[in-house]
Amino acid sequence: MKTHSTDITVRGFHIDVFGHTNNARYLEFMEIARWDALQPIIASGFFAKRNLGFVIVNININYRAASFINDILEVKTIMKHIGNKSIVVHHDVFDKTKGHPVCDADVTFVLMDLKTRKAVPVEGELREVFENM
Repeated sequence: MKTHSTDITVRGFHIDVFGHTNNARYLEFMEIARWDALQPIIASGFFAKRNLGFVIVNININYRAASFINDILEVKTIMKHIGNKSIVVHHDVFDKTKGHPVCDADVTFVLMDLKTRKAVPVEGELREVFENM
């Protein structure tokens, strides 16, 4: 996967009582970036035709600096690892306004068969789709 970039402007509703972006919002920003990166495949109906859904099973996040209202954050997304049943995506969040890293994370997900509610193996054309991103 090539690095995919998504810009997000920090809005007032992202801010907590301490005046900075609430830590949970970064998870939302990364989710937006993952959906942006996967949008061409999602729009093609690839996952829907196979009755597959995404389930997050692990997130490891490192907070580096605070961000504030009106900051413009760049979320870079890249495929880090494709396993037998899981995929790890890496995110780097960079504050374009102030010029410094904000946080980074590894997000592990599985693809679940929506009928059986079980994780499916990442093999064949499914693996190819992620390897070719």
